[in-house]
Amino acid sequence: MLPKIVDDFLSLFYPASCFACQAPLVSGEEMLCVSCIAHLPYTDYHHFTENKVADSFAGRVPLVQATSFLHFYKGGKTQAILHQLKYRNQPELGVFLGKMAARKYETTGFFKRIDGIIPIPLHPKKRAKRGYNQAEQLAKGIAVSTQKPLWPQNLVRTTNTTTQTRKSRFARWLNVETVFEVRDMTELKGKHLLIVDDVLTTGATIEAAATKLLAVNGVSLSVFTLAHA
Repeated sequence: MLPKIVDDFLSLFYPASCFACQAPLVSGEEMLCVSCIAHLPYTDYHHFTENKVADSFAGRVPLVQATSFLHFYKGGKTQAILHQLKYRNQPELGVFLGKMAARKYETTGFFKRIDGIIPIPLHPKKRAKRGYNQAEQLAKGIAVSTQKPLWPQNLVRTTNTTTQTRKSRFARWLNVETVFEVRDMTELKGKHLLIVDDVLTTGATIEAAATKLLAVNGVSLSVFTLAHA
């Protein structure tokens, strides 16, 4: 009881703000205000096997299903949320969003056939600098809500690549073509894996990771990203 009283008292002077619109959160709200949750630019791609995310990998990577939770618009709410998640030391925001997506997707069974979850890894140097991997935080939220195994240590990034921003699709592919390795093929053998990342742009990073994972005997893949640019 005492911690709640202290939290309520502190919130009078230091109210938490919505990560999308910066409005003060009221009692019962967490991370995002009710208004933003209602009006986020949801893609609803999970309702359709054929969608823009799946189409972006057609002929490149064989996928069971693919989706992105939100549309990304420059200056929009999704960009504000991603900025907080990646650059403002807000790992719990990733867990919150992962849980939120899992709840929204529950009725379609998008995660039902998944055997385990693989977040796109950061290089250890980049992870140490940021303090966490935002894709792994999203994956944690999905894993908690779906009760699916999370394997954050099996796919590793062996090369600390330069930023993908402003690179062409081909340049992005060259930048990540050989940076991933699978540590334990036995653990993944025959599994339907869900690759999780924060933003899908050209898909080069996911394609490079998928190529390594598909080398494991019997593996099939699906993709989830928080945003689709």
